[in-house]
Amino acid sequence: MTQTLSEVHAKCIRLIGKEYILPITKNKGLVGHFLEDLCDLPHTPKCLDCSDGEVKVFPVKKLKRGQLAPKETIAITMLSRDELRTHDFHISKCFIKMNRMLVVPYFRNKDTIVFMTPTLIDMNCEEFAEMKRELETDYHEIQRHYIETDILTSSTGKYLQNRTKGSGHGSTSRAFYLRPAFMQKYVHLIL
Repeated sequence: MTQTLSEVHAKCIRLIGKEYILPITKNKGLVGHFLEDLCDLPHTPKCLDCSDGEVKVFPVKKLKRGQLAPKETIAITMLSRDELRTHDFHISKCFIKMNRMLVVPYFRNKDTIVFMTPTLIDMNCEEFAEMKRELETDYHEIQRHYIETDILTSSTGKYLQNRTKGSGHGSTSRAFYLRPAFMQKYVHLIL
């Protein structure tokens, strides 16, 4: 039985502030897999982690004055050039992955991680209407630029961007990512 985002959210609330030993590795997905294990979510190739949405984790860092800030982008999904040419935002895989998301920040101190307060995002709610408009604008800007120039560039988009994904320089596969500015504006960074 697949869990709902609300069920996983309740499990994540119980994890806040607990320290877990998780050695640093080159595998960027390790923390996400670890959280899935803690929340009894199967590792699956399905489009969504839960019956009604996606779970995403991302690292935060402490700035010099002690404030918390996103450390890097969040990978959303691989980009299909054919889909980008033909699909409107609301039927794109990118939208499907972001429409309902549980976003879980974590803080790493060497080999220890601490999960922080998760944010449940539902773009069907009025509370997230501005976010939805901004992401849709970014998607259409990326789409328009690609259709007009046949070029994908990571500089396009305020909150949503596309860039290469994969090992090494010279990778040609691309993915959609949420920029740190998105997390800074829409995700609670509370330890």
